[in-house]
Amino acid sequence: MNMQVVLNQMIELFLLLGVGYFLYKIHIIDNVFNGKLNQFVLCVAIPCMILNSALTITKYQPIHRVLAILLIALFIFLTLPIAGFLIAKICRVPKQDLGLYIFMTTFSNIGFIGFPVMMSIFGNESVFYTTIFNLVYNTLVYTLGYVLINIGTGQKADIHLKDIFSPATISCIVAFIIYLAHFHLPEVITKTIGTLGSMTSPLAMIIIGVTLANVSLKDVFSEVKIYPYTLLKQIVLPVLAYHLLHLFVHDALTLGVSVICIAMPVGTMAVLLTNRNGGNSELAAKNVFITTLVSIASIPVLVGLFLA
Repeated sequence: MNMQVVLNQMIELFLLLGVGYFLYKIHIIDNVFNGKLNQFVLCVAIPCMILNSALTITKYQPIHRVLAILLIALFIFLTLPIAGFLIAKICRVPKQDLGLYIFMTTFSNIGFIGFPVMMSIFGNESVFYTTIFNLVYNTLVYTLGYVLINIGTGQKADIHLKDIFSPATISCIVAFIIYLAHFHLPEVITKTIGTLGSMTSPLAMIIIGVTLANVSLKDVFSEVKIYPYTLLKQIVLPVLAYHLLHLFVHDALTLGVSVICIAMPVGTMAVLLTNRNGGNSELAAKNVFITTLVSIASIPVLVGLFLA
């Protein structure tokens, strides 16, 4: 794996993030437009990219390999809350923010940043692997996630079935069926789906840039607890995860996707759910900002040290 290529891809994604930040600052994009764009990516672009990943596969893995990836994803998402709890205790976060830190550690930004980063590092085949992780993510974030984020707040989890069966989740399930059935569509339809899916990377990064432009840089960098948390989540945790996972995950691509999923920055779902539940959305946004910026450097370093 050419580290220069990985670094260039991460820089490209960062520059796209900068485009979104800049367009917001010069008032070409506002929060209303960004919200609509966010819906388009969630409901159209990402589902099309997921479907395209299954429709364009020519080399199929045995069913036991697919099930193994599914079990690994479940194992990771069910053990990350423990890591989040320990990190929160090390950082000595207030009780009312404990659930937020556990949630941020468990549910990283696999949907928006994860897919383009995986494709940049490991190629198109990794998109389907990431799809399996995203299927588990989308199922748990609206169930287990609601429970975790309310720890210490006194609020009760409010779980809705319509949230679980989002367009991304449905497309993951359909892609899984397509993969198992070795199903293909006419080339012109597949190419159309692929074109829509290819919009995910640039639009997702622009959306993140606009979101981050709403956060005061002065307030972000003055939040002392962000720094130890970022170090533990973005560097220490993925390194420890690699050393644990490589003991029983022997497929290089599966291992790579697993580690990079853990190394993703804090997801915007933390902001959305804290806004919905009356939590500390400002703190969530600050962590999104810092961990996203740090990931531009930390992910290529992790790839170079362990996955190249």
